[in-house]
This record gives sequence, structure tokens and C-alpha cells, in this order.
Amino acid sequence: MHDLNSFKRDMLVVIAGMDNPKGTELTAELQEHYPEEITAGRVYPQLDDLVEKGLVKKGKKNGRTNEYRLAGRSVRDLQDHREWENQYLAPIDELSTWQAVT
Repeated sequence: MHDLNSFKRDMLVVIAGMDNPKGTELTAELQEHYPEEITAGRVYPQLDDLVEKGLVKKGKKNGRTNEYRLAGRSVRDLQDHREWENQYLAPIDELSTWQAVT
């Protein structure tokens, strides 16, 4: 997980929240989050890299369309990453409350 760029990490997060998405569904979800255009030319090579790294499993939906799901390793990696983020982001709750008061 440490060797992934933020876009690939975001791809894993979106895949985790969807039910075996197709590449087009994943692209549409990412487009909702990013201000710049998210193209298939950006998504599919990075998906292939995640598959090669063993972080994503690629299967067939209806015998022809690819679908994607997290490999067990990525679930653990995402959980570890979330714990690490929470360690640093927890003070934001306190900061937000303090700023609202001032």
C-alpha cells in the first residue's frame, strides 16, 4: 500500500464500497470525486497494475465484461491505512469544535 499513489489508493477505496464494479462504474464514481476528467486511459492501466500487484482481483461479469473486487491483502492494507490516518486525523474533530467556538 505504501508504494501506491493517491489515485490508486482512491481506486481501492471505491472498489471496497461497490459490489464488484465494472471499469466504467469505477470510472464514474471516481469522476464524482475528482475535479479533472477521469478517462478510461487513466483508469484501466492503473487497474491492471493493481491486479498485477495482487491488490485487486479481475473477473468476468456476464462472460464478457470485466469486474473488479479487492483481494484479501488490500482489505488488510486499507484497514491499516485507515488506522494510520485516524491516528493523525482524530484531532481534526477537536479542532473543528474549537474553531466553531472562536
